Parts: sequence; C-alpha cells; structure tokens
Amino acid sequence: MIHYFLRGLQAHFQAGRSLFALSLLGVAVGVASVVSIQIININALGAFEGSVRAVSGEADLSVVGRTPVVAEEIYPQVLAARGVKAAWPLYQVEVALADRRGFFLEIVGFDFFAPLELPWENMPGSAEGAGPLIDLASALGDEGWVAVSPVLAEEMGWEKGDRIGVTIGSRRAELLVGALVDFQKATPLASRRLAVMDIAQAQGLLGRGGEIHQIDLQIHQGVNRSEFAAELQARLGAAVQVLTPEQRVARAANLLSSFRLNLTALSLISLFVGGFLIYSSTQASLVRRRAEFGLLRSLGATRRQLLGLILGETCVLGLLGVAVGIPLGYVAAASSVDRVSSMLSNVYVLQGIETLEMPPWLYPLAAVMGLAGALAGSLLPALDVSRRDTRSLLASFTLHERMGAAALPLFVGGWLLMAAGAGYYLYIGESWRPGGFILAIVLILAIPLMTPFVVQQGVKRVRVRGFGFAFGFKGLGLQLQTTPFAIAALAVAFSMMVGITVMVESFRRTLEVWVSQTLRADIYITSPSWRRGAREATLEPELVSSIASHPGVRGADFLRQFFALAGERRISLAGIRTDLPVAEGRFVFLQGSRQDALRRVRDNGAVLVGEPLARQTNLRIGENLVIAGPSGPISFPVAGIYYDYSSDSGAAVMSLQTMAEHFGPHPINNIALYLEPGRDADQVMRSLRSRFAGVPLSMRSNRRLREEVFRIFDQTFAVTRLLQGMSLLIAVCGITLTLLVLARERVSELALYRALGADRHQIFLTYLGKGLGIALFGVTLGGAAGALLAMILIFVINRTFFGWTLAVYWPWGSLAGGAAAILLASVVGSLYPALRASRTPATELRRDDV
Repeated sequence: MIHYFLRGLQAHFQAGRSLFALSLLGVAVGVASVVSIQIININALGAFEGSVRAVSGEADLSVVGRTPVVAEEIYPQVLAARGVKAAWPLYQVEVALADRRGFFLEIVGFDFFAPLELPWENMPGSAEGAGPLIDLASALGDEGWVAVSPVLAEEMGWEKGDRIGVTIGSRRAELLVGALVDFQKATPLASRRLAVMDIAQAQGLLGRGGEIHQIDLQIHQGVNRSEFAAELQARLGAAVQVLTPEQRVARAANLLSSFRLNLTALSLISLFVGGFLIYSSTQASLVRRRAEFGLLRSLGATRRQLLGLILGETCVLGLLGVAVGIPLGYVAAASSVDRVSSMLSNVYVLQGIETLEMPPWLYPLAAVMGLAGALAGSLLPALDVSRRDTRSLLASFTLHERMGAAALPLFVGGWLLMAAGAGYYLYIGESWRPGGFILAIVLILAIPLMTPFVVQQGVKRVRVRGFGFAFGFKGLGLQLQTTPFAIAALAVAFSMMVGITVMVESFRRTLEVWVSQTLRADIYITSPSWRRGAREATLEPELVSSIASHPGVRGADFLRQFFALAGERRISLAGIRTDLPVAEGRFVFLQGSRQDALRRVRDNGAVLVGEPLARQTNLRIGENLVIAGPSGPISFPVAGIYYDYSSDSGAAVMSLQTMAEHFGPHPINNIALYLEPGRDADQVMRSLRSRFAGVPLSMRSNRRLREEVFRIFDQTFAVTRLLQGMSLLIAVCGITLTLLVLARERVSELALYRALGADRHQIFLTYLGKGLGIALFGVTLGGAAGALLAMILIFVINRTFFGWTLAVYWPWGSLAGGAAAILLASVVGSLYPALRASRTPATELRRDDV
C-alpha cells in the first residue's frame, strides 16, 4: 500500500496541478499568518527580555521601586543583608540624539567595580594585545565617557574619541565614545542602542543625584532564592519590590497580553479559512478518483486503508504548506516590524523590535498547526469517501442530494449554536475575560452550518431565461457538497474584514470626537526625549516660567507624568494644574459632575480615573485608588471617571500640589499653552523657537498634535490589515479551487451541453456566474456575520480587554469598496476555471452519461 501511495501521490499531483497549487497556497498562507504573528509576539517581548538579560543577566534578583526611582539609601541595606554575595546599583535613562530625530540611546549607568563581565570589544583599528579593552581612568574621569555597541558605532560612523550630542528634557549633554560593548553577542535580542557609562556620571549629566532605578544582586551559593527574596522584601518594606529577571519579563508580558492575544486570535482565522480549501481539495479527490477508489475497494482495500491513503496525501500537502508558509510568515513579519516597533514604543513604552528571531520551538508549532488545519479540513470528506461502497463511489450526484436534504437541519443547528454561545456568555462567560472570544468563535463556526440553506433558498429566486450567467448562478444550489465551503470561507474572511473595519472606524471616529473635546490648548510643548525619557525628560523651572509668560499666552497648563503601580498594575499617573479655568474642558466625564470632581481634585486631594482603569479594576466614584508611594501604598478618593483613549493600561490624574505632597517635588514634563484670541499658533511657535533657540524643545500646534495622534492610531492597527489580506487571499483562492473542482466533476455534463449546441462562450459565462454567485453569497453572509462580529468586538472584547467605550460608526464607503474589491477579485479568480470548463469538448461524453 505504501508503494501505491507514493505512485498515486505522483499521479495525483500530475493530474491536478492547479488544485494542488491552490490547496498548497491555502495551507501556506494560513501557516504564514500564524507564524508571522507569533514571530511578532515573541520578538515584541524578546526585545524587552533581551535588554533585561543584557543589563541584569548575572543577577539573581533585582530590587526595583514601586515608584519610578529608588532612594540611594536602600543600597546599603541590600548590601548588609545576609546571603548577599554582591550588589550594584543601576541608573537607566533614555536620551535623544541631538542630530537624529526620533532616535534614542538607552544609557545604563553602573559601578565599573561591580562583579560584572561585560562583553567589551576593541575599537576598530586597535592592535591585538594592545592591553585592556577599556581605560578605567578615562571611564571614570572623562566627562560623558560612554561605551556603545559596535553595530551602532558602525551605523553612525562613530570612532573612539567622537563627541555625541544628546538631550534629556530641556538639558543638553555631550557624550564621549570611549569603548565598545556588544551585548548582542551574549543576548542576541538586546537592543543595539544599549550604552553604558559610570553611574555617577549618568546621574550628574542625565538625571538627578540621590536616585537610582534598580539594584541588582547576587546571592551566595546554597541560599534559596525564593526564601531570600521574601526575607529581603520584608526587610526593605513596601516601597520596593524584590523581583527575579523572569518576573520582570512576565510583567512586560502582562502589558502586551491583550495585544498578543488579539493578534493570535485573528491569525488563527486565516488557518480556519484555509481548512475550507483543504476540504474542497479532498472532495475533488472523490470526484476525480471515485472510480479509482471503487476499484481499490473491489480489490480488497479496507476502509481504514482508503482513509489512510487520503489523509496521508493531506499530510504531505500540509507539510509542503508548512515548508512554504514558514518563510512566507517571516517575510510578512519583517514587512510589519517597523510599524509594530513604533507601536510598542509609542503605546506601551517598551523597547522596539530591532531583530527578528525564530526560536526552534516555532518550527514544530508551525508544523503542528499546518498539519492540524489540513487534517481537520480533509477529515469529513475522507471519512465520507472511506465509508462508501463501490457502487456509491461511482455516483457523484448523491453527494449533493444528501447535502441538500441536510441544509435545513444544519441551518437550524447554526442558530442553536449561536443561541448556546450567547447563553453561555450571559450566564457563565461574562465573568471570564476571554469569554468574548467564545462568542466570536461560535459565530464563525455557525457560518458554514448556515451556508447550504442560504444558498439553497437564494438560488430559488433566480429566474433563468437562457443558458449562461444566470444558469450558472442557479446551479450553485445543485452542488451543495462543494460550493458552500467556498462561500463559507469567503464569508468568514469577509466577516473578519467587516468586523475589524467597523471596530477600527468606530474607534477612530470616537477618538476624533474625544480629541476635539480634550485637546483644547493651542500649543503643546515638550522635549524630544519625552517619548522615551519619561520622568527624567523634564523642563527646567526657569524655562517653564519664561514660556508661560511669553507674549500672547493667556494661560499655561502644566503636566508632570510618570508610571506608577496601582496594586500590580502599571498605570500612567499625571499631575495637572487645577486653578486654570480656561483648561477645565479638557476632561469628558463618563461618571461624575465636572465642577464637583475638579473641586475635589483641587481641594481634597482626590483623583480622576480613566475609563480603562475604572473598568478593569471595578472602581467607582467614592471608592479609593491605591497607588504605591515612596514610603508605601497611598489611598486617593475617586472624584470622577473620564473617557480616556490614550492607553489601555489605565491612567489617573491628580493636582500638581497633591502629587508633590505624596511623591515629592519634581519639574514638569509638558506645557500646554492657551493663546489670546486672534493669536496665530504658528507665529507664536516661531517666536518661541527663536527665543529658545538653544533649548531642545518639541512644539506642536493643536492641529499637528491631532495628526500625530492618528498616525500612532494607524500604526497600532497596521498588523490587523495584513491578517485581513491573508484571509481574503485564501478565500478568493477557494473560489478558484471550487470552480476547478466543479469543472472536473461535471466534465460529462459539460460535454453533454456542448453536444446539445452550447458554445464555449455560454459555458464560460455559466462558470463566471458560478464564481460571482459564490462571491455574492459570501459577501452577503459575511456582511451579516461581520455586523454581529463588530458588535462583539466593540461591546464585549474591546471593553473587557481595553476598557474603552466606543460609539458605533458604519463606514459604508469602505465596506462597499471592500465588497466591490472582493467581487472583482472573485471574477478574476473565476476566469481560469471558466476558461478550462469552456474548453471541454463534446467527445468527453460517454454512452453511460446519456
């Protein structure tokens, strides 16, 4: 049987190259969608993990603050703890290159006498055996001495002794390239932008003295790490956390969990759609090779052997699809990496992806996914073929008759499945975070069940007045064993497109309204390093005072912002002016009275909480938000809940006075200027740039800031459009494959039409009608399912994972354009099968067919 399998596989390929190629493409694109998203997910987290391992790879534990910084006084306490072998403080800050916009260096200040083995390298041109790779006297004594990665030095053309201009907040500094340190040798995913310098220099030039960001430590051999961490935590108190490197990576994974889960779910839809192609391909084996299968059964082949033969061919197809899909997925991931990297930097303030790696375990995962998808798609037709006797294998029309009889029960089953899914969610799944995905999966599974009945009823209303276009359309109802799967594949793909398009457009339109209501200032001023420098990217008080009193300015709002911990959740905490009447409209309240809430924030030390944080933590007005402070947790009463679309991790706002009281005084990060009536924002910005020409400031008008908001928004959803395209490509391939199957299945029927006088043009139009009919049914079913999917995405999944309230907007123009594009692509995909069918000669008609 094995010998026959190999010979049969070769003959099968030679006899149906087009079917084989389309099926292979379906598996490959499905695998590529999963692989590309997993590559992005892995490397998105790997970029952060690489930096952690590069900086703290030799540490057993790290002491980090619950607030952005740790007081230096904690360092001696860590050193004095029993079991500590060595400990060293770190000061980490990202600075902007003065001569390259949007490029940041990740500076790590550390003690050069710490027991660390850094991967130093010789500068280019250094002689071998030239002595130590770094000169400690220079590293400690030369102002601004820094070691950079060799990759970055080559990219920038830096050599030893070169000066690098950098900015942090409104300050400028000069760094001196003194050595090379190649963290990527030890940790390939480490950022090429990592640089190291003496901790005292890092604090003095780029930060503030008396503050550090973490303390790494090693413990003596034989000391239990978990027990020691608990003891040290109790000794140091609630102001800090004692974490392993793995725990720090896990926290970053939690930040990205919603992003990663949503992309993974969308990528699996492509694999699901690809399964329909495999079904059609396997069904084609029954049509084209039914006489062969009947002969095998008559010669003694068992049903199990026949089933193994078909599934074996499917496995070969699946493996080939995996072989093609893996490199295709890598290419797809590489094409999206810049947009995803920008999104990670802008939205989650994590390291961007600089290199793409495929871990070894992803290859077997891709193989399992590809094979599972192929086998799942072929299992039903393979079982159907293997269970038939010799006579029924020669009668293809019984397949369609049986499916026609089952159309109504399947349709009812689809409705019952959706009702069961809705009931499950209402009574059980609503309390389970991924419960919304169950609703979406149930909806997608119901589409194939409903398709045969919809097709059956739809074609009944078509009037046929001749042999041609309408005849082919009506004929779809007579081929229910084949055509519903192509229709269902297209419907699933189109429903995903509709659902995501409506959700994204609803988000965008909601964001437009929110931005127009909350961005009320005329000019927004920050520093080039604000995006990554965060808390350390401050504006000097004298500069702030001068800007606020600039001619034409009637009011200036100030913002101090940093990340804080509310429980174990990282949130954005902002301090604002509460004595500026002109800025009162910058919040749109979901719950609470504007005047009362702002009064309580100003006078009673209360906070405003963004909607995502309120939803995800079940906070209500009158309850307390507990935030980690320098000396322990601090409770703030919630005065109001406002609409917030700036982040899905959560945000809270308090007055600058309250922030200074509980978190200490600190310079602000941003200024919003309200101009006198009649003042031109661009003219005032030119005046400010001229007045503060030597100061690194980034100024945006109201209009420019809005444009940047939507640029970041588009980056965030760029990957979803890639997944939509993959699914639709598979679905259109399904139409071509289905029509080829029908052309092969109906050779005798087509020959009979030719014998009765039908010309090639009429047969061509008949198959073109079938292709357009499949597309019309797919778009209709997909549109209806997509509307339901959009509601699930907007009102269930979005609120559960991100906490945003979105108003529903229907982008009819975009949806109509997408439907028209699919119909056009379907017609194009129908041309080749229609041409093949039209070339069927009357001589193919046999006596048994008459």
